[in-house]
This record gives sequence, C-alpha cells and structure tokens, in this order.
Amino acid sequence: MGFDPRSWARGPARGTQVTANIDALLAENEALRREVALLRQQLFRRQTPEPAVRGTVSAEQVRLWGEALARHPRWRELRVGASARLGDRLVFSGLRGLQEHLRSQWSDPRAQLEEELERRQPGLGSALLQALRGPQTKPRLAVRLAFAIHGVRAPEWLSTAPLRVVDDLLERIATLEQAAEDPAPVEDRPDPERTAALALLGLEWGASREAIKRAHRRLVKTHHPDQGGAVDDFRRIHAAYQLLMA
Repeated sequence: MGFDPRSWARGPARGTQVTANIDALLAENEALRREVALLRQQLFRRQTPEPAVRGTVSAEQVRLWGEALARHPRWRELRVGASARLGDRLVFSGLRGLQEHLRSQWSDPRAQLEEELERRQPGLGSALLQALRGPQTKPRLAVRLAFAIHGVRAPEWLSTAPLRVVDDLLERIATLEQAAEDPAPVEDRPDPERTAALALLGLEWGASREAIKRAHRRLVKTHHPDQGGAVDDFRRIHAAYQLLMA
C-alpha cells in the first residue's frame, strides 16, 4: 500500500494524485500504530497478575493456613480449651476461651465473628463461614482466631507470618489463663473504666506502660481505616490508650 518512491524518477503519471498516495500511507501508519498499541495493552494484561479479590476465603486456603500454623515448634501447646464460670468470674482457657474473651471487645459482643467481619468488610464474613464449614478442628479454630484478632488483614498474616500468629495466640492464652489462676483482690483492681480499656487492648490488670504501648501499636496497625479497619474500633482503641496512659 502507498506509493513506490522509484516512481519519482519517472515523475507522476498523468492524472495520478501524489497527495492521495501520501494520505493513504499516513492512514495506514495510523492503523498500524493503533494495532501496536492494542497489542502492547494485551501483552501488559497477560504479564500483570490478576489482583486478589478482597473478601474471598476458600476452604483450600483454610487448609493450607492450618498446615502452616501446625509447623510451629510449640503447636502442641495450643489447646482447644473452653470458657467456664466459677462463681462470679468467667474463666478462659485455650483457643475457645480466647475466642470468648475477644468477643467481649467487639462493637456488639453478642455478634458472631462472621457478623463482625461482614460489618467491617462486606463479603468476608460469609466467605469465612462457608470456608470453615465442617468439624472445628484445632487448625480451623486457630485460623478463626487469627481473623478475630487481625480482622480483614488476617489473610495477609496467615500467608506471610503463620508462625508469628501462633506466637501471638500462645502469648494471649497464657495471659488469660494466668489471670484466671491468680486473680487480683477486688480492692486492688482499678476502676471498671480502666479495666474495660485494658480488656480492649487485650491486656490484664497490672500491665506495664510498655505493654500498653506495644498493644496499642499492634492494634492501631490492625484496625487502621486505611488497612480496612472500622473507624469506630480505631477510635475506641485510641481512646482506651489515652485513658490508660493518662
């Protein structure tokens, strides 16, 4: 398509419009340019991985996460446990006990974990409920606790730092069980407002200022609105920190 430059030696034929040949050549070049641009876009799409769809959790992911958690050298120390009432006290133990303890810190303590997650990120709670169908084994329960602690960022923690997730579970359970075995005298406990603030940060009475700072930093990262956390939860955590550090 286009014209033959060799024809210049002979001069344009009578009646032939050189301008028409130039216009045709320019049109052909423009068509080729658009085709190359389209091919580049298609190549870019193929080379770029599809972004993960937020709010989706599969049964296969839960299985793989459970296997990764079970590789922790202290995995056997994690117990399923339970929560029980002794007199006027609620005593927590193991993973189930920690689950009940964490529930008391949610915006609605009567809500199930999946309902709380659904409120924070639509679709995540229902996806987790479907993925966890079946017997509640220790690995499944540990995965569920990871979502209770880290919320919408749980998939990131379970995929990149499963051993740290187990460390966190062991530390939290140890704190709960120690408080259950050696409760402080009622007259020595702080006022109910400070007690509630400590519970919100996952701490018990007697926690040091450094422990309060560490818990605050950890929870702020987990519940920050920029990371998918709820604004109300973020404000409650910050308010509790300010009260305890006053």
